[in-house]
Amino acid sequence: MSAPKYLRNCWYVAAWPNEIGDTPLMRKILGEPLVFFRDGDGRIAALSDRCPHRKAPLSSGAVEEGGIACGYHGIRFDRNGRCVHVPGEVGYGTNFAVRAYEVREMHGFVFIWMGEAEKADAVLIPDFSENEKPGWAAVRDTLLVNCDYQLLVDNLLDLTHVVFVHKTTLGGSNVTDTPLEVSVDGDVVRAHRFMHNVDTAPIYKAARGYNGKIDRWQIFEWRAPSYIKLTLGARETGTDVPVGTPTHRVLNALTPETETTTHYFWSTARDWALDDPKIDAIYFNMTVEAFNEDKAIVEQQQDYISGDESGAPLIAFNFDRAGQLARRILRGKIEEEAEAMQPRARAG
Repeated sequence: MSAPKYLRNCWYVAAWPNEIGDTPLMRKILGEPLVFFRDGDGRIAALSDRCPHRKAPLSSGAVEEGGIACGYHGIRFDRNGRCVHVPGEVGYGTNFAVRAYEVREMHGFVFIWMGEAEKADAVLIPDFSENEKPGWAAVRDTLLVNCDYQLLVDNLLDLTHVVFVHKTTLGGSNVTDTPLEVSVDGDVVRAHRFMHNVDTAPIYKAARGYNGKIDRWQIFEWRAPSYIKLTLGARETGTDVPVGTPTHRVLNALTPETETTTHYFWSTARDWALDDPKIDAIYFNMTVEAFNEDKAIVEQQQDYISGDESGAPLIAFNFDRAGQLARRILRGKIEEEAEAMQPRARAG
């Protein structure tokens, strides 16, 4: 039996709220096809997309009377997965149902709990409140990236690559020469890099008008299974902006679609120029450009990993330490979860 690939008793970002309405949305998460819709009261429902009658996709049907009707035979299920109507049939039984998942709409995201429903606790949702709270403005988007989600975690926790991959957006001098300080706080990986009197990066030149030397910082926070909050900032060298003050924050949620494809939900938020569409455009366009550059690299990386029959492991250097620690913590959590499920499997 192969080792489990995913952590299930946790929240994953499933969608943006405006993606879900009275038209079914199909999305595969952790290899499982799901259908999302809003019921008659506007509440989000998430069900397995397989109609238990003939395994046809519920998402091929329509939202009707607050539930979803299968597009094959019109069998309708409510937001809790209970069958409430079979055309032309009576007495079809109360056990005829489809699995429903816990969902929460918070911080401008839709989160789904893929594990045991009784363990779903909204307290475990990461604090990504900058995406929608007063005093912040955000631009956001989604990428479908053809790689293992952990390769994207590695990428985001190792920003030395910005010098080589993001020359027209995020790059700048002295990034590779400045050590990344890494620490672990329980199950959270934190890291930071502070650079002094360095050349400005294109994004700070475009958004803030910095053209001379700057002091620059990168602050990282990773939480399982795949949430990364980046606090990125800069000041003109010689000014007194406190080190660590965010110029912007990048909220990254990496949700596995399959073992080799990932839904990448991102938001870039700032607490200045809140109503300036020009700044919105700068951040959106430069972030999209940078993340498409990452997408190209990691997809090629995945292709080469998948085609490497040698079985040789990935090599880690000092600047990979945050990513390695995140992998180790996640692996421990997955193994712990699998061990806890073994008694139930034997009992069943």
